[in-house]
Amino acid sequence: MGVDFGTYPPELDLEAATSLTSNQLIDTLHHTLSGSFTHTILEWSAFCAALFTVVLAFAHFKIHQDVTTPVLGITLFFAGVMDAFHTLAADRLIPAVADNHNLIPFTWAICRLFNVLIALAGVSLLLLPNAQRWQRKFHVVIAISFIFGLIAYQIIYLCATSNTLPETMYPGTLFTRPWDLIPLILFLLGGFWIYPQFYQKYPSLFSHALIISTIPNVATQLHMAFGSTALFDNHFNIAHFLKIIAYLVPLTGLILDYIHTYDQLEENNQILNSEIIQRQQIAEKLQKSETRLRSKNQQLNQTLDKLRNTQAQLIQTEKMSSLGQMVAGLAHEINNPVNFIYGNLRHTEIYIQDLLELLYLYQKHYPQPNSEIVNYIHDIDLSFLEQDLPKMLDSMKQGSERIKNLVISLRNFSRLDESDLKTVDLHEGLDSTLVMLDHRLRSGISVTKNYHTLPSVECYPAQLNQVWMNLIVNAIDSFQGHPEIQHPHLTLSTVCVNEDQVQVIIIDNGVGIPQDIQAQVFDPFFTTKPVGSGTGLGLSISYQIIQQHNGDIRLFSQSGQGTEVRVTLPVTPLCTRE
Repeated sequence: MGVDFGTYPPELDLEAATSLTSNQLIDTLHHTLSGSFTHTILEWSAFCAALFTVVLAFAHFKIHQDVTTPVLGITLFFAGVMDAFHTLAADRLIPAVADNHNLIPFTWAICRLFNVLIALAGVSLLLLPNAQRWQRKFHVVIAISFIFGLIAYQIIYLCATSNTLPETMYPGTLFTRPWDLIPLILFLLGGFWIYPQFYQKYPSLFSHALIISTIPNVATQLHMAFGSTALFDNHFNIAHFLKIIAYLVPLTGLILDYIHTYDQLEENNQILNSEIIQRQQIAEKLQKSETRLRSKNQQLNQTLDKLRNTQAQLIQTEKMSSLGQMVAGLAHEINNPVNFIYGNLRHTEIYIQDLLELLYLYQKHYPQPNSEIVNYIHDIDLSFLEQDLPKMLDSMKQGSERIKNLVISLRNFSRLDESDLKTVDLHEGLDSTLVMLDHRLRSGISVTKNYHTLPSVECYPAQLNQVWMNLIVNAIDSFQGHPEIQHPHLTLSTVCVNEDQVQVIIIDNGVGIPQDIQAQVFDPFFTTKPVGSGTGLGLSISYQIIQQHNGDIRLFSQSGQGTEVRVTLPVTPLCTRE
């Protein structure tokens, strides 16, 4: 628009100054130093904006207890501190030996570089994977503050006390201040990559303002790197104005974030107060009704105990039914793709062997391939591929067979389609249960199976599988938390008692059950496991299932000697006999 913001003071004529009065001399000196005054005002305005930012950041931290805000406030503050040091050195309030013609542009570039580096460093620290452990740790903020402050002062002190500083201004060239290109690139990197990532991880108005501050920061660097050719010229002063704006943008975002946080706190306080009043009213009502309910509690307790027992058993049965449905569904869904994979592995093996044979023929008839083929053979390590590929196919076949066997075991365990009495092989149900519990048996528990020839038993297969599951899980649990048991062992035996009865025996060498509580093990809700580890329904439900089959279940145990459970079942339940 044609407005020139530059400050162009006249050079001081020392000979003419001798003829001036003291007041005229002071006015002339002030006029000569107008550019320095403008520079000082602008730089200290930026410092004040940074100072307000850090003060508000710590106030925000006091409310929000989020260390990200003061860390970023500290980075912006010490960027302003370095600007202040740079101005103090230029105004000779800090001892300096370098000429301002070199000191001001060089320290400006260093300050801008420091500004963007500490901002990126502060943000990057909070983007690290373990940054969450810094949250709510005030000493981290103090440590970062001390480090940044020490670096800021040391850099300016070294620049101010150096006799010679690098030339930073090159009028008449494309890059009038090439040193300002590095901060320009870093500001662009932060604005387009690092700051957006920080906003995604810590969304707030303050972190969003960091992204917006990229605009005045980049504009500042463009004016300096491509426009400014002298101290206090148009582009020089515009850049300093823009830098103040760049500091004010995060301050504005922090103010808005602070207001937003305060409003949220007020809203939460109102909600909490309302909830407190409601709960007090509810408590008063409950207190009034407590007297009336106390007289009825005695009558309801007995009924409630019965209902709890029945309800818990129904829930456990329903859980096993749901588990059976889920297992059967999974087995069915897994079976089809596994069969497809397993069926195609053989064809894949044949095709690969054919391709390898073709490769061998090429190697035989064309022993000297061109360099490109030789390099590619070396890159892919052909000899290793020829050895490893068959091994991979064998592993895939073994894995597919393992999945097929697991699917068969899942289907046998669920027996969803056998809700009526069925004639089944008990060994099949026991093996399926062991497969289901294989992940727990792998913890060092050995299993011995002493199976004898048994007739097929007419029963409810899914219910018996539930019994085997409860008994084997109890046996495994007896080893948990007892390192004194050196070699945990589980034995499953089956015997034919007579032509009408079979027996399943499950023995473990766990910690056993004390004699004085063995009579209670089949009672509902009785358990010897720690609180939260057992429902006390496993043996109770197992007992009812065996009773339903007109069988018998007995437990023999001694403390420290292990436990033996014997389940006796009729080959044909009495309820089906004529």
